[in-house]
This record gives sequence, C-alpha cells and structure tokens, in this order.
Amino acid sequence: MPDTRASGSGPWRRREDPRTEDPLWIVVLAGGAGRRLEAFIRILLRDSRPKQFCPLIGERSMLRHTWDRARRLVPASRVVTVITAGQERFVAAEAALGIPGRVLVQPANRETGPGLLLPLLWIAHRQPAASLAVFPADHFVWEESQFLAHVAEAVVLSRRHPERLVLLGMDADRPETSYGWIEPGGRWPGVRPQREVFAVANFWEKPEKDLARRLQTEGCLWNSFVMAGTAHAFLRLMRVHHPDVVATLQAASPWFDTSAERAAVAAAYQRLRPMDFSREVLVPGREALMVQAARGVTWSDWGEPERILQTIQQLGRRANGRFPEPEAN
Repeated sequence: MPDTRASGSGPWRRREDPRTEDPLWIVVLAGGAGRRLEAFIRILLRDSRPKQFCPLIGERSMLRHTWDRARRLVPASRVVTVITAGQERFVAAEAALGIPGRVLVQPANRETGPGLLLPLLWIAHRQPAASLAVFPADHFVWEESQFLAHVAEAVVLSRRHPERLVLLGMDADRPETSYGWIEPGGRWPGVRPQREVFAVANFWEKPEKDLARRLQTEGCLWNSFVMAGTAHAFLRLMRVHHPDVVATLQAASPWFDTSAERAAVAAAYQRLRPMDFSREVLVPGREALMVQAARGVTWSDWGEPERILQTIQQLGRRANGRFPEPEAN
C-alpha cells in the first residue's frame, strides 16, 4: 500500500488550502491501542482491531461515526485525525466511504498530550488564527444533533474568550467510578441564564464509589474530553505547564507539509516523553478553563466492556454487533 505516514501521502491526502476559510477545525483522536477492549471485541466481533476501527454500532466504525459527526460542523478538508504507526491499514480500510481531511501518524503513542499537540501544531502552522474542537474517536453519542449543538455553542464561547478552553461536561446519571469528573465552580458571568457555563473548581479522576455518589449529588459533570478553543489558547496552556514538550515537537513544524515532515516528526518523537493531557495540563491549568454542561445527550466513553453493556441496556438493544444507527439528521 502507499506510504501513509506523517508525510501525508495516501488515500486521505487533500490539497485544499483552508487559510482563507472559516477557522474551525476538528481534531479526531484515534491513536489509542484499545487494550482494555481487546478481548471483548475479539469475542463480540471476532476482530482484532482497536475499538475505534470496529463497527460496534450499526454498520460504521466508531471512527466513521466520529468523522461523520465532525463533517456536520466543518468541511472534510478541516478534519485532522491522529493515529499511531501500525494503524494505517485500519484507516486505509475506510477509503471506500472517503477519508476526510488529513491523517497524521504518530511514530509512537506518547499519550494524549503529544497526541493532541501534533495536530494542534500542524493546524496552527497552516492557519494561526484557527479554532479547534477535539473529538475522541471512541465515544458513543446517541442524540447527535443535540451533542453537536453543544459543541457549536462551546466553539462560539471559546471565541468570545480566546484565552480559555471550554470543556463539555456530560450529565452524570450514575456514580461512575471509572470516569473523570469536573466539579463546576461559579456560573460564568455574562452568559445567558439558560446556558450552564461555569468556572472549573476541581477535577476528580476515577473516584471511589462514596465520592462518586457525592459528586453526582452535588451536580458535578463527567469529563468528556470534548473541548473547544483557539489554537492560541491550547498552545498557551501547554507552554505554561510543559514548555519542553511543546518545544520538542514544535521543532518539527517548519517541515510540515514537506517531504521531510515524516522524518522531522519521527526525530521529535524520539525525544518526547509521554504526557497525559488531562492530568498534566487541564488539572494544573483549570483557572484557564470553562465547563459547559451538555444536557439531553446519551453519551458514553466506550473504553471498557461494562460501559458498552450499560449503554446497550439503557437503550434496550442487544449486543450482536449489528446495532441500529444513532440519530444522524
């Protein structure tokens, strides 16, 4: 098959120059190995691919669902997907339905910090005034129109406050111990009363059951890792807390969109340490964050078999690998 690594060749390569277009881009995070669901997927689908490349609902892979969501907000040319070396063949298998925008290939998985920073720098190199919305590729969303309306509101809010990131906090309908939680602070001034936008008081990662019950009772929200902000705000926050990581990967940016891109990114990744974006950027940087409550959406991070089964039970459907499609109008 053609070389599909960071140099950008392959079936998803696009030539459009978006610098004069609307500045919103969607970053799709699809580079995870999916180890926790490996056995479950092998039993359910007789498949060995990471979960984001599998059709766990309907006929489309989770990645395809995420792409289709993204394309309801932006043209295909402004979707940037991040995968990890070795996953190129899974993306290539999606070519029959079209692969939007650009796929960037990390030489190695260095967790969510570099996984987000690579497309962020790539987009900022092309369009410094860009805005971004970040979509993990392993999320289940049922009421997609409502979800995307929340995302669009978060984008508008982030543009009004270009130094801040806006996180989507999902309704917590149970005392979940395997999610991250966001504890809202005071209501954000100047926002319409019907919109629930808050400062971020605290993060709680995978709390014990008693704490999770308290967090639910007190109106705390699940951290979806869906977020919006200007490229400037993302980069500023990362530079404040981890300038070494930003500088290391930014050294490759002069070679973006050239034949030397792949080698430059590979050299940078050899020097990069792993970095968890939630723990190492969002938590210490919470004063630069806002959280917007996303009500009326059936949402789940499908990182564990139990969450998939909970969602199936909630919707009253059967786990047979042929799920009905979620709402897509």
